[in-house]
Amino acid sequence: MSAETVQSLGPNRGHQFFTKVLSRSLEAQLLHERLRAEGLEPQPQRTQVFNLFSDMSLQSIAVGVTPYSDPDQQREGGMSSSQGGHAQAVIVKLADRSRITGFTHLAVLDGQVTASEHDVGEVLGGPGMLDSAEDDAFVEAVALQTGKVRAALPLVEIDTRQVRSLASISFSKLLDDDFSRSVHDESEIRDLRGNARAVNAIGAFVLFRTQGSACCSCSCSCWGSSSCSCSYVG
Repeated sequence: MSAETVQSLGPNRGHQFFTKVLSRSLEAQLLHERLRAEGLEPQPQRTQVFNLFSDMSLQSIAVGVTPYSDPDQQREGGMSSSQGGHAQAVIVKLADRSRITGFTHLAVLDGQVTASEHDVGEVLGGPGMLDSAEDDAFVEAVALQTGKVRAALPLVEIDTRQVRSLASISFSKLLDDDFSRSVHDESEIRDLRGNARAVNAIGAFVLFRTQGSACCSCSCSCWGSSSCSCSYVG
C-alpha cells in the first residue's frame, strides 16, 4: 500500500521547489542556516520531490528532500520541507566515508532550532531485527525517551510504511545519481547501500519524535544516508 501512495517526481522540479520553500518558510530558513553553519552546503539541483497521499486524511502533499554536502565526507546532511512550509533536517556521521555511526535530528520549536544527537545503535535495537511492528515499537520507545517535538496539527497524517518507503526511495535515488558516482567508487557505493536498515530506523525515529507536528518532511543526506519524518497523529 505504501508504494501506491508515495510517488517520486524525481529531481527535475527540485531546484524550483527548494527555492520556493526557502523563500517562504522560516523553518526552512533557520535549518538552512544551521546546516551551513555546520559546514554543509546545499545541493538544490539534487532535490528529490515526492507526492504523498494519506489514506487517513484522504489528502495529498508535496515533499522536497534537499541534500547538503560536507567536503570532508565525514558528515552528510539533508533538509526536507513540505508544501506547507514546514521543515526538518538530519545530519549523519560517517566512518570511512560509507558507514553511518550517528545522527543529529534538527527541528524548529518556537522559532529556535533544537538538536538531539544519537549513536545509530540507539535506533537499531540490536542485531537481527527486521523492519516490522516490533522494530517500530522499539524505535518509538527511543523517540519517547528522547522527547517529543510538537508544533501545530499535521496537514496530513502519514504512516510508518510510507516513511520507510520514502526514505528507501530517496536513499536509492541519491546513491544512483551522477554526483554520488563522481565522488564514490563502486565499492563505496556498495558499502553505503549497507546502511539501508539504519536509514529506515532513523526515519522512523524522526517520525515518532515529531508526532503531532505540522508537516510531512523527509531528511536525506547527499551521499547515501537518509532519514524521513512525516506528521503523524496516533
